[in-house]
Amino acid sequence: MRLSELGERSTIELFALVLGSCEMAEVGIGDDAAVLRMGDALIVVSCDMVREKTHLPREMTPEQAGSYAVNVNLSDLAAMGARPEALLFSFGLPADKDEEYVRRLATGIKRACDAHGVCVAGGDTKEHSEVVISGFALGIAERGYLTRSGARPGDVLCITGSVGSAAAGFYCLTRGIEHPDRENFLRAALEPQARVREGLLLAGRASACIDVSDGLAWSLHELARRSGAGFEVYEELLPCPEGVKEVAALAGVPEEEVVFHKGGDFELLFAADREVLPELIEEFKRRKLMPVTQIGRIVERGSWLVTEKGERRELPARGYDAFKSRF
Repeated sequence: MRLSELGERSTIELFALVLGSCEMAEVGIGDDAAVLRMGDALIVVSCDMVREKTHLPREMTPEQAGSYAVNVNLSDLAAMGARPEALLFSFGLPADKDEEYVRRLATGIKRACDAHGVCVAGGDTKEHSEVVISGFALGIAERGYLTRSGARPGDVLCITGSVGSAAAGFYCLTRGIEHPDRENFLRAALEPQARVREGLLLAGRASACIDVSDGLAWSLHELARRSGAGFEVYEELLPCPEGVKEVAALAGVPEEEVVFHKGGDFELLFAADREVLPELIEEFKRRKLMPVTQIGRIVERGSWLVTEKGERRELPARGYDAFKSRF
């Protein structure tokens, strides 16, 4: 079976089956990041790759590309509740790129690193037919770590920030849509920010967590599947800017497609005990972090969406798939 048929998730499962487990890993292949115990320290490590043809649209500046590469890697650490310490990058660069491009790319990386209080410790460069940036992020779990498993029936489902803005931004770009919120949506699409501070606060408090960059629907399914449970999410509770719905209509795309399946938002989806939630929301407010919104709950089984009309139906698990090049 070709990888275009197998899909990204099944490909990862195949690697995991053949490679087996790692003795020093408390969390291995299949989560947002790996957790390695080294003496008394819990080291959290992850890697992520972005490439010009699929992640870096031509409208993205070199500075934005550098920032994107940093944040896509740190988002995985954020989902684990880890404090980032350092990054390594390997660059595949076309030989016809000039010195100014590299300088601007490095500037974007540096600015994003400074914003998160991390540094680049090293890496590699090679000639390539397109721009490819492969990052490796290293962090420390000081208050324990989060995983995609651990959610229990009765837990509430919550998300940081809002959903749909990044997808709306890409529709504005690709379909030339003008909208009063266009600049905000473009910023969400081209300059996403990893929710590192939010993840640190969730460590030790949330029961499970995942970032939603590959799509909210897929992330809901993955968190529930890894926890051996189901979920119920309420459309009317989703923190979705009104402009997202308007862009979806202008693009001729179902609103559900933009909000649940297209992805691109670097927010954190997490489950938590209902009794913990009020205190958690207040702590987020006090620290001036992204707002937290309850959007559903963990149930025994099933993958349910309750629409604004009160209809209860199954939510498909579609999200971004690297090998299928579609959602």
